[in-house]
Amino acid sequence: MVETGQVTFAMQTFERIHPVEFQRRFLSQSTRHSGREFMQFRPLQIVKGAISTAQGSATVRLGNTTVVCGIKAEVCEPDVKHPSSGYLATNIELSPMCSARFRPGAPSDEAQVASEHLYRLSAYLLDVTQLCIEEGRAVWSLSADIVCLKHDGNVLDAAVIALGAALEDLRLPGAEFDSATGIVTAGGEGGHVLMKKRLFPSTFTLVDDTYVVADADDAEEQMAAASLLVVIDGDGKLVNIWKRGAGVIDRDTIEQCVQAARVRMTEIA
Repeated sequence: MVETGQVTFAMQTFERIHPVEFQRRFLSQSTRHSGREFMQFRPLQIVKGAISTAQGSATVRLGNTTVVCGIKAEVCEPDVKHPSSGYLATNIELSPMCSARFRPGAPSDEAQVASEHLYRLSAYLLDVTQLCIEEGRAVWSLSADIVCLKHDGNVLDAAVIALGAALEDLRLPGAEFDSATGIVTAGGEGGHVLMKKRLFPSTFTLVDDTYVVADADDAEEQMAAASLLVVIDGDGKLVNIWKRGAGVIDRDTIEQCVQAARVRMTEIA
């Protein structure tokens, strides 16, 4: 009689030696190695105010994927073309600490691409004219740094959610501009910024050029032929679709993904 421990060891060994075939065995049976259904997302946890030294912060855990976002604010001069607009800069850090796939040194391609798209999405979250202290003279510049603590797939979804939660937690100090000296005095009672809208991202991955799964983990992402990010706002409206990879995702599948993203939005709103 084969014991349970021996079966588990044999499965773990098979997964390490033949990871692709291991995944295929499950996918061919219309299930995933984690036991999830194809369109099932992992549990989501959000904790605001995680960093006491930041003006706004949040920690997000999506399954085993964990990211923390901290926002720091400083005063600077505005762009001459946009004298009443402040700044919101975003950055995603994927270090060897979160996964052995990443190396020390320059940011990986994945981190750079994710940071760039996160920056584009940030325009839907915040109206930067709220960051104006004195038109043409002083504005707030926000730096949102998202650090991945554990990478187990779908980091971009976690990063978008973390940025939104940190902006909701953001509290800027009161600021006064002295026109005589050109000095800004910050301190005292401030307030929260107003969000333009909440964003609900859902990423779908084409695995092995055959199966479309929601919220892929790291093992499934290694087999990805393409991925589709669908972003829905709090009113259920489609905000953004972004496809990556050379794999083909047909129109009917895209429509199914958009519908699944709307269902996901209602679950976590």
